[in-house]
Amino acid sequence: MNGFVRLEAVDGDFVVVNVDRVSFVRRYRGENGTSAINFEKGNYIVVKGSLDNVMTILAEG
Repeated sequence: MNGFVRLEAVDGDFVVVNVDRVSFVRRYRGENGTSAINFEKGNYIVVKGSLDNVMTILAEG
């Protein structure tokens, strides 16, 4: 895992995520359509996509 991926935030903006900095990904507040990505120091970003979809995007990074 070495690179950056582009994901869509829930507000419609796009964010670029450094895959090497991701600690874990979890479902956001029980919703299947959004996921929360955790970075090294507990910072979260909420993105559109199910847990499986986001993990696939990050793995392909």
